[in-house]
Amino acid sequence: MKNVRRMLFVLALLLALLGCGTTHAPALTITGDCEGYSLTANMPLEKAVAQARPRAEAFDILLVGYDGLISRISGEDMDGCELVYSNENAWELKSELHPPSARVKNLALVTVLSDSDDILRLLKEEGTSSKNGRGVTVYTTRMITETSSDALRFLEQGERVMIIELDGLGWEMLERADTPFLKSLEPGRAMAAYPPNSKTGLAALLNIDGDTDLFTAASERGKTCAYIQGSHVPVGSSLRPVLSLNDGEVYTNARDALAANPDIIFIHFHGIDDAAQDYGPYARETLDKTEEIDDYVRVLAESFGGRVIITADHGLHETEEGGAHGIFSAEDMIVPYIVK
Repeated sequence: MKNVRRMLFVLALLLALLGCGTTHAPALTITGDCEGYSLTANMPLEKAVAQARPRAEAFDILLVGYDGLISRISGEDMDGCELVYSNENAWELKSELHPPSARVKNLALVTVLSDSDDILRLLKEEGTSSKNGRGVTVYTTRMITETSSDALRFLEQGERVMIIELDGLGWEMLERADTPFLKSLEPGRAMAAYPPNSKTGLAALLNIDGDTDLFTAASERGKTCAYIQGSHVPVGSSLRPVLSLNDGEVYTNARDALAANPDIIFIHFHGIDDAAQDYGPYARETLDKTEEIDDYVRVLAESFGGRVIITADHGLHETEEGGAHGIFSAEDMIVPYIVK
């Protein structure tokens, strides 16, 4: 009997160590007007937000899904809400006290907002609903993670694709710059991946997931690829890029690569981000750099016989030293998204 108990104990221990039958949740970020918190286990929303330490007493909660579906609830109505992870729905909000529209699945992040107008004014409001006196407002937006899926859809339709990443070009920056070509394309808006930085943004644009990315997916479809980068590469990929010392060289290398008629080409201009960090996102030097790149983009796009996707990895906000990025704000998170 003792041997049987010992064997059962050892078996239970092995199962625990191997994690058999368990679900391992990736961290869910709680950010915004708070100190921040990474959630790794199921928890009531109210407790999770308290762990993030909001900076204001009155705030709203923004539930952001990877599919661009966003729901806003009041910070006063968090009781009865649970953040739960499952293999089927990833992170989701569960609540029987709110309307169904609050139950966002496949959550990308949870945001504490004490100044809702900062970013919500740039999202598309779809409507409001209420239940038990609790209101939910639903918004939608493109996500820059759609770039790869858009590109692959065009490739499957037999079209060639050019993707141009304008590193650091936030929506507010585009609005202030004299960029006749980009503005002639009637740009839409998209939300950057969080945290809004070059590494996370490029990974989102290329849909990098382990050993699979946009270039791998294109190659598996029998398509030829080209990849033009600046002087440094924020994140690795399956295709080795052609490196360039500056934006002028990015442009020249892109022209050279296009001579081989690749099915898909990814072109990454870095200069806007560099200038914005040094001088500020709305400084004359940054606006001049944006206007210079607008002309590069015009020539590349007009000479290309296929679909052109133009977007950015993140924007920037002003600081005393110049500019910075990495926070959940309209300036950092909302970027242009153009399909030509």
